[in-house]
Amino acid sequence: MANKTYALITGASNGIGKAFAEECAARGKNVLLVALPEPKLEEVTNQLSSQYTDLSFHHLGINLMEQGAPRQILNWCQEKGYVVDLLINNAGLGNSGPFVSRPSEFYEGQMQLNMVSLVSLTHLFLPMMMSLPKANIINVASMAAFYDIPFKGIYSASKKFVLSFSRSLNKELEGSSVSITVLCPASVPTNPDVMLREKELGLMARLSSRSPQQVAQYTLDKMLQGRQVVIPGFFPRLYKRIGTVVPYRARLNILAKQFIKNSK
Repeated sequence: MANKTYALITGASNGIGKAFAEECAARGKNVLLVALPEPKLEEVTNQLSSQYTDLSFHHLGINLMEQGAPRQILNWCQEKGYVVDLLINNAGLGNSGPFVSRPSEFYEGQMQLNMVSLVSLTHLFLPMMMSLPKANIINVASMAAFYDIPFKGIYSASKKFVLSFSRSLNKELEGSSVSITVLCPASVPTNPDVMLREKELGLMARLSSRSPQQVAQYTLDKMLQGRQVVIPGFFPRLYKRIGTVVPYRARLNILAKQFIKNSK
């Protein structure tokens, strides 16, 4: 009898990651939830186990800012016999403010989480996934991936990296059983800080906003349709199109004025 397959989701205890776990479960998918070792992770796992008694849910508390974490996650799956056919690299860290306002260690951790761990997990799990008839990877970037954003420079650069890496690798994987979808959401109110930032940024941010549940559902639908880049919401897609005709310097000035609000 073939091993059952799982969706493995990082950052699965909150926000978009939790919504992905719930949406996968609603679609009949077993889920491996990976996040920081906090009570919330076990709570979400137990909640899903109680709600979907015919499915399997397991969790691993680990800090993906630590270099050896991706290998530990793979080892955990191999030791337990968990076969992953959907990898959702969702864990990430955002911030706003002047570059010099944070210690360099903060940015090192942000880059480790947003880029290095994502690449490592993708690299480590690909052999397993390529041996399956069909498998998918969702890498979570951001609308910030399409712009240079003053006062948010490392974050936007890290998300540009995720977008570029995902699209390049997806081309490499043509003809294999694995395809990659990169998710580029606009504002997603996942915590009080994001909600406050959305309020400060005004009407356009609110029009662009989508709930974690809307994002997860839309992304999984588009993944199944073979979409390579997913931007949830009409207004974010419209802004991206308009942004291509706005001169670079004007676009940079607009973004600087918007995001300097968050640094005061």
